Amino acid sequence: MPSFAEPIVAIRLSAGGRSGITLYAPPWEDSDGEEWQGFLGDGAKIVLLGTPDELNTWLGDHPDHDLADHPAWTAFAQRGKAVLSPADEASYDLDAVYELAAGEPGPAEVSQLADTVDIAGRVADCCEDGMLRSLLTGTREYVLLVEGETDYSSGKEGRAEWARLGDVVAESWERALGRIESWLTWEGSSAAVHEAGEDD
Repeated sequence: MPSFAEPIVAIRLSAGGRSGITLYAPPWEDSDGEEWQGFLGDGAKIVLLGTPDELNTWLGDHPDHDLADHPAWTAFAQRGKAVLSPADEASYDLDAVYELAAGEPGPAEVSQLADTVDIAGRVADCCEDGMLRSLLTGTREYVLLVEGETDYSSGKEGRAEWARLGDVVAESWERALGRIESWLTWEGSSAAVHEAGEDD
């Protein structure tokens, strides 16, 4: 699972043929001891931009965004555009879940799939989407995947678990993806839809 060592990180999300950059704040405690987490949003939805430059401009034009009250926001913003480019490992392709689940359970593929389902669960939590949360955290196969303790490539039982996960993805991910996409606002060049296999 991603470590999210920084209090606020740039991440890339891809869904519905679109790809964009947003910001994510991993769980933190406020002065009252309450735990929060959040994505960059406009008060209603998660906002995604096509490039770090576009994101930087959007932040300048929208100072009252959803992360403005984060205790680390001022320090983060002072670091400039350098922190608005997602690391390679901070990219989550929600469209690729079907392909990953249908392929072989190599360590890299399982890790990528687990991280993607994990970020989907964080969207559910931050947007308080009970239906999406129930679909992900209430489904045994998704829970086992995100926990990261199942060896899908070892033995008959491991392969059986991988097959069960594939069946669950085939049956439910379209619903999960639809819920996630309803919380996303694509702005700037992120609004462009790319056909599968098309070069960026």
